[in-house]
Amino acid sequence: MSPTTERPVRCALGMLASDKHNKGLRMVAKLLRDQGVEVVYLGEYNTAQTIAKAVVDEDVDLVGISAFTGNYVKKMQDLMTELERVGASDVPVMLGGLIHADDEEAIYAAGVDVIFGPRKGTEDILEYIAKLKATANAR
Repeated sequence: MSPTTERPVRCALGMLASDKHNKGLRMVAKLLRDQGVEVVYLGEYNTAQTIAKAVVDEDVDLVGISAFTGNYVKKMQDLMTELERVGASDVPVMLGGLIHADDEEAIYAAGVDVIFGPRKGTEDILEYIAKLKATANAR
């Protein structure tokens, strides 16, 4: 009997529009890579369309968006609409950054799976990734 090999979780990481505060995004990319996650680093200045295209083209299991500038609620709504349009609405989306607690309800209503705002730490991200891996391996 040959051992089964588990496909690593693949995660696309990026920022939408003119958001250029990429230190947090780079930190999360390293954190995920250290946990065996394959990171598709999209960087800054993306549109909902370019991120959705990468989700499909790169066959990712997870999308991570970092937000530090305003209008992130609308940007996330646009992204979730675009993911649905390209047939990738089943791919979980996590949002991190300076997310105001008053905006979380609207972001979750748009379809975002998890928010890592100022009150969350790297251990919360690691716990989420562990659950995602366990779910993927159970399939």
